[in-house]
Amino acid sequence: MGMDFEAAIKPFCGKAVEVHIEDLAGQDPIAPPRTFELLRVKMVPEGTHLKCYMNLTQHISIPVFTMDCTRLEINGLNGTRFISEDHKSQLVYTLVWK
Repeated sequence: MGMDFEAAIKPFCGKAVEVHIEDLAGQDPIAPPRTFELLRVKMVPEGTHLKCYMNLTQHISIPVFTMDCTRLEINGLNGTRFISEDHKSQLVYTLVWK
């Protein structure tokens, strides 16, 4: 079992987070970066996705993987970043707390 990402990210609830979703295939970003206040995080029962709620009903579902594909980089020069690389769908999800 890997890192408990739900527990690791819970302290960041209530803070503004910037979300980037990029296409590994080299195309344009899927969507422009969005910034919102992270209301809560919840790991789905299967442990495959972390739901990041921006309000009571809307969330971004981020796939979670083992190994180095999903990682939390705390207090780097660019702030804290949660990165998840979905090689199957060729998307990279990045959450940034500045």
